[in-house]
Amino acid sequence: MHTQRFGLNTGTIFLLFGFLFLAACGKDNSAPGGSNAPAAGTWKITYFFDKQDESSNYTGYTFEFNSDGSLVAQNGSQVWNGTWSTNCDDSANKFCIFFNSSVPSALGELEEDWRIIKMESAFMHFEHTSGGNGDTDIVHFTKQ
Repeated sequence: MHTQRFGLNTGTIFLLFGFLFLAACGKDNSAPGGSNAPAAGTWKITYFFDKQDESSNYTGYTFEFNSDGSLVAQNGSQVWNGTWSTNCDDSANKFCIFFNSSVPSALGELEEDWRIIKMESAFMHFEHTSGGNGDTDIVHFTKQ
C-alpha cells in the first residue's frame, strides 16, 4: 500500500506549480515598459520617420501630456491644444493623439493611433502602419 507523505499527489503538485508559474508570468495591462500615462513634464520629438527621417520638422516643438488626457503642443509663442489616450483600439495597445483645431502639417502627422512599442518615464517609442500602403511611421518622444 502506497502512502502519501505530505497529503499531496503528483497532480496537485503540478497544478500548484502551474498556478505559481502563471502568476509570475501574468499579463501586464500597462503599456510596455511603464504605465499607461506619459510622465509629467515637457517632451520633445527626437525622431520622426515617415518614408524618410523628418525629425527636423519638430525642432522647436514641445509637448505636455497631462494626466487628464489633455495635450499641449507649443512652438515658440504658438500653442495647440488636443487630447491623448491609450487603449483607444481594442485589438492593440495604442496611443492616440488628436488636436482640437487645425494644426501645422507636422502636428497633423501625429494625429494617429500609434502602436506602443516602448513607454518609459523618459522615452516613448510609437509606430503606425499605414492602411493604404503599409508604410510604417515611427516617432520617439524624449522627456526634457
